[in-house]
Amino acid sequence: MKHIWGAIKAIGKKKAIGWMIGLAAANIIPILIGLILMTIMFAIIGALGGSVDEQQSNQNNPSAGYVCSATGEINQEKWEDIFQNKERSGGLKGYGDEIINLSEKRGIDPVLFASIAMHETAWGTSNAVQQKNNPGGLMNPDGSGLFSFPTLKEGLESMSQTLYNRIKVDGMVTIEQLGSVYAPVGAANDPNNLNEHWVPTTKEIAQKLGGLTMNCEPSDQPDMELVGDKSWISSHTKSITSGFGNRSCGGCSSFHAGIDVASGGIRGAPITAFSDGEIVISQANGTTFQSSSSNMGTGYGWYVEVKHEDGLRTRYAHMMEKGKPVGTKVEAGDVIGKVGSTGASTGAHLHFEVIINGEKVDPMPYVKPFLTGKQ
Repeated sequence: MKHIWGAIKAIGKKKAIGWMIGLAAANIIPILIGLILMTIMFAIIGALGGSVDEQQSNQNNPSAGYVCSATGEINQEKWEDIFQNKERSGGLKGYGDEIINLSEKRGIDPVLFASIAMHETAWGTSNAVQQKNNPGGLMNPDGSGLFSFPTLKEGLESMSQTLYNRIKVDGMVTIEQLGSVYAPVGAANDPNNLNEHWVPTTKEIAQKLGGLTMNCEPSDQPDMELVGDKSWISSHTKSITSGFGNRSCGGCSSFHAGIDVASGGIRGAPITAFSDGEIVISQANGTTFQSSSSNMGTGYGWYVEVKHEDGLRTRYAHMMEKGKPVGTKVEAGDVIGKVGSTGASTGAHLHFEVIINGEKVDPMPYVKPFLTGKQ
């Protein structure tokens, strides 16, 4: 009887397995088709959404070469977020002020100094900085290995002198130029070609620190397009996604007082001054920042206003962060900020306004000369 019951269970198990296989076979084709259709759908949505926004992971894309600070100054929030956090700066935690002081003493960029130190020490975790107080990869004169300093302060002092020699004496002011010394591509001691990552990684770190404050124009200034004495407002794209005038959209004003410029990958791209002038406003406005001075009917987020001649003003809104400060004299094509999505914005874009004697007018006639054969 026991053997008979075992045989019945075996037959039942086989039938159950057969039933499951049959069920899977019956459903696998529609499941695969559904997955394919979902993939296509998300690809289309992503392509459409990319015209206004991009993924956060591309926010500070170092391949674009844009690593200048929008204000020309250290971004204190980002700086302290790294140097006051041991998980982000390792053995260099608490040495942010020392790097700034040494940079001022040598006349070099503290962000560049910090970016190279972070790269050379793997964010303060390498044995060189932990055991030898050597943040700059400095070697013994006889080539026998890394130099050991009594204190990290002395190691940073020596590194600052080395950077001074390269930057101020030798004129190597860009990350690319310094990379040819710190990590020359094709060097005999780099068989795996790891040195090719030095420049892009150092740029990425500079971005995380808020951007370089000195000498970034030679390699990082965006290609600007001038027509007469005017400049296009963002070299990233000429795609106009919203025009001037009445419109209907969720959560926004029924009257759009400017034009919007956007395309995939625009987040973090440089914003450039339309014409020569002086920055008269550089602040946050709107719901995102709860600005008490908001009386313009829109949430500009971080924005900059430039005063030009003959009653002309231009306004650049939804910046990623605070733009260049009030009082800055600018020329057409000068970088004044970065494209973002602050304020009343559903995605990264540049909102651009033209104001004549206090009245907002359609910017299209002013930018039309740039839109022939637009990209």
